[in-house]
Amino acid sequence: MEALEEAKEELFNALLAAKAVEVPSAALREADGLRRRIHNALEDLKGSIRVFCRIRPINKREKDLQDVDVTEIVDSMTVNTQKPSAGTIANEPEQFNFDAVFKPGTQAEVFDTCKDLVQSALDGYNVAMFAYGQTGAGKTFTMYGGAGDNAGTAPLTISELYRLIKQDEDRVQFTIMASMMELYRNELVDLLVPKSGGASPKRKSQNPGSAALEQKLNVRVDKSGAVQIEHLREEECKTAEALSDLLERGNQMRTVCATKMNSESSRSHLILIIRVVGVNKQTEQKLSGKILLCDLAGSERLKKSDVSGDAQKEAIEINKSLTALGDVMESLVKGAAHVPYKNHKLTQVMSDALGGTSKTLMFVNCSPASSNYEETVMTLKFATRAKTITNDVKRKMVAKSKAMPKA
Repeated sequence: MEALEEAKEELFNALLAAKAVEVPSAALREADGLRRRIHNALEDLKGSIRVFCRIRPINKREKDLQDVDVTEIVDSMTVNTQKPSAGTIANEPEQFNFDAVFKPGTQAEVFDTCKDLVQSALDGYNVAMFAYGQTGAGKTFTMYGGAGDNAGTAPLTISELYRLIKQDEDRVQFTIMASMMELYRNELVDLLVPKSGGASPKRKSQNPGSAALEQKLNVRVDKSGAVQIEHLREEECKTAEALSDLLERGNQMRTVCATKMNSESSRSHLILIIRVVGVNKQTEQKLSGKILLCDLAGSERLKKSDVSGDAQKEAIEINKSLTALGDVMESLVKGAAHVPYKNHKLTQVMSDALGGTSKTLMFVNCSPASSNYEETVMTLKFATRAKTITNDVKRKMVAKSKAMPKA
């Protein structure tokens, strides 16, 4: 670790010297990327959660409002925010430091900084990647993206997973199981089970009773701390195409609703769970890992989102769940003897992905617009709290192969 610390320090000083003599940023990209990888290698050794900040471009609505950009990238790991000034004297900027900062960066660039976590799952670790931020900040784009080069973290994770499996298929027999659910108004909904009466793609916000399943999903935690979801449908995915199809089917069932801040705001937390079991063909040693990908519903102030009725109840429930997540993070930061995972189903589901035995990556998505300044600062402060969490990273390994446990 000392050697890595020294290498990081030397590279950091070299970059500072290069910037001082105005070497173009493009010429320093490779060296800066190396510095970031060394930094994150150290973070893994320390077991700390990684936090990546991603700032989307100003959108058409914000341009129409004549918003200005209140964010400034200092370097690849630092961002400044500056409160709009009502007078001639500018406000002092506030600085935030993360493991990586993108404004906005391409989907491939963002994934390249975290794709090593996929190998960690194959090596027998729990891995969690989730996106946090206000509604309309780009969380779903980061996690799921679009067609072609716009594919997000989830589809790119699938491609990387099966690429790595193919490399090792002569030596290890892998089994991939996947499930997908949403947490909607504090109720878990299996997105792979057809709803009674059928369901249209991107089903609109509704009374949770109308989407209820015959078998209620219950969260259980075993003696080792591993989370199990009772009655959750799980499918074996032998190919990348099969897992991609599962992702598409589940994503089409997610609950959305129009708000003043976002024409198709996600009203639920979307969770994809990929379980990986690898059995060495010679030694029969088994490694069991998990990848949890979570696109959190957007945080928002009720007054600003301008919703009422059921949509208002949804917003209240979303904010409750995100508050519970913040409480868990604060307890972990303080090293509290009791961590309130049981205060909400969101934190129950994520309990073995935060502060436990997993490697965790948090995307913090922000708007650069002056009209969203307060939300952006609150989001960045929330993420800064997470940087002090230390996970006790452990690999799940047993000596001999056994039947794969049911979720």
